[in-house]
Amino acid sequence: MRFQDLFDAKGIFLTTEHYILRRILPEEKEQYAALALAEQAALPSALSEAVLAWDELLSEDHLTCSILQKDTGIFCGFCQLQWVFSDTPELGIDLLPAYQKSGVATEILPPFLKEAKNLLHNQYFYSKIKKNNIPSRKLAEKIGGICAGTKNLLPANFPEPLKAMAEKEFPDFFYLEYEFH
Repeated sequence: MRFQDLFDAKGIFLTTEHYILRRILPEEKEQYAALALAEQAALPSALSEAVLAWDELLSEDHLTCSILQKDTGIFCGFCQLQWVFSDTPELGIDLLPAYQKSGVATEILPPFLKEAKNLLHNQYFYSKIKKNNIPSRKLAEKIGGICAGTKNLLPANFPEPLKAMAEKEFPDFFYLEYEFH
C-alpha cells in the first residue's frame, strides 16, 4: 500500500454521516498550531519538543486528517495515526473545544480505525492516554479500546520508592496504553 492510495482524488480518507476526514493541508498549519499549543502548555518544558512537529504530520509516515463538518466544511480538529507503516500505529485526536464532548470522536474514530485496519492490514492500533484524563479514557473504552497497561515518562533509573510521589506530583508523566483491535 502506498501512502497516496489511502486517499481518494480529493484527498478524502473517509466520510461519516456528519463529518469528512480529509488529508491535512499545508494551509491548515495555524489551526493545528492552536491545538498543539494547548497540548504543549500542559507538558514540562523539557518534553514540549516531543509534541509532533508540523512537518512530521505532513510526512507519509503519519495519516493525519482534518475533521470537517460535512454540511458546512467547518474545521473541527484533527485525527491521526502516527507511524502508519509500523506494526502498531498510534492513534490520536485533537478537537477544538467547541467540538469536545459532542459526539464527534465517537462518530469518526470507529470507522477511521476500521478503514485504516482494512487498508494497512494492521492487527491493532494503540493510544497513550494520560492517567488523569478520564474523558479520553472513557472515550477509548466506549469505542472498544482495551487498557493494556500503565507507562510513564520517568527516566529508566528513576528510584522505585519515589514513583508514587512522582505520580501524585506530576500526573502528566503517567499514562495508560490502550489497544484497539
